[in-house]
Amino acid sequence: MNKRILATFLWFNVGWTAGAMATYFVGLPDGLNIALAVLTAAMVWWDPAHLFWGEGRRVLREIPEPKTAPGARLAPK
Repeated sequence: MNKRILATFLWFNVGWTAGAMATYFVGLPDGLNIALAVLTAAMVWWDPAHLFWGEGRRVLREIPEPKTAPGARLAPK
């Protein structure tokens, strides 16, 4: 969870900087920098396509049977 919080903060700064550059160089509205920052940070935090953060632990519903080669013996206990 700490990596997600740090990444969200960093991408917020990237969005803010990109919006400020677009405002300065292209002449777009002033509110673009904060809007782009919030949008970028929200997409990194939410991650709808699971590109950045895994889906968590995989839960096994049943334990698979041990497999052996044909004609092989199991080791005695």
